[in-house]
Amino acid sequence: MRIAITDDLQEDRSKLEAMLKKGFDEMGYRAECIDCYESGEKLLEAFEPNRYDILFLDIYMDGMTGIDTAREIRQKDENVSLVFITSSNDFAMESYRVKADYYLLKPYSYTDVKQMLQEIEPDDIEEGRVLVLPDDSECIMRDIVYTEYTNHKVTIHFRDGHEHSLWTSQTEMEQLLCSRENFATSTKGIIINLEQIAVIGENDVKMQNGALVPVSRARRTELKQAHAECIFRNLRKAGRH
Repeated sequence: MRIAITDDLQEDRSKLEAMLKKGFDEMGYRAECIDCYESGEKLLEAFEPNRYDILFLDIYMDGMTGIDTAREIRQKDENVSLVFITSSNDFAMESYRVKADYYLLKPYSYTDVKQMLQEIEPDDIEEGRVLVLPDDSECIMRDIVYTEYTNHKVTIHFRDGHEHSLWTSQTEMEQLLCSRENFATSTKGIIINLEQIAVIGENDVKMQNGALVPVSRARRTELKQAHAECIFRNLRKAGRH
C-alpha cells in the first residue's frame, strides 16, 4: 500500500503516520511507503498518476485547501482513494464531487483510524491497483489469472480471456508480481494469481477460468500453503462486514 499524508502541521502528520503504520501492521497489510507533505502544492509537485493508493488530505491548510488539491488530483488520477482530514463536515458536498472515500474528523483516535482503514477496504484498493508493465502498458492487477515466460517473452492471461505479450524477463515479472501476497510461482516461468485458483492437483493447477497451469512437485506444498493463506485473508475480510 502506497500512502501520502498532506497536512501543514508536522505534529499531525507524524501522529497519523504512526497510527497508519500500527493499523496496517495489525490488519496484516504492508505499507510500502508513507510519504508526508506540508502543503497541497508540495504534493502536486511530486504527484504522478498511480503513484499512491490512498491520499490523506487535511482540508484546512495554508495555501491550497485539501478540496482544491483534490480537484487537481482528480484531473490526473481517477482511481486513487481520497480521505479528508477535517474538524467539520462543512465540505461534505465538495468531497462528494471529488469522489472522496472517507472523512476522518479531528480530533481522531487510533480506533477511528483503524475503523477508517477497515471501511475503505485496503484489499480492494490493492487488488484494483493499476500496474505499469515493463513495456509501459497498464493493467488491473486483479484481472491477471497467470503469466507464462517463453523465449524472452512473457504472456499475461486475463480473466476476460484476452492475452498480452511483452518482451521482458521472468525475473522482472516476479519482482513486479510476487512481491504482492496474492501472486506466486507454480513452476519455472509461471506466475499465478492465488485468488484465481479453483483446484490444486498433483501436477497442475486448475484456474477459475478453466485453464490448467503446471505446478512442480517442489513448489506444490508451498503453493497450497500460500493459497490457504489467501483464502483465510478473504474470509477475514468478509467477516469484517
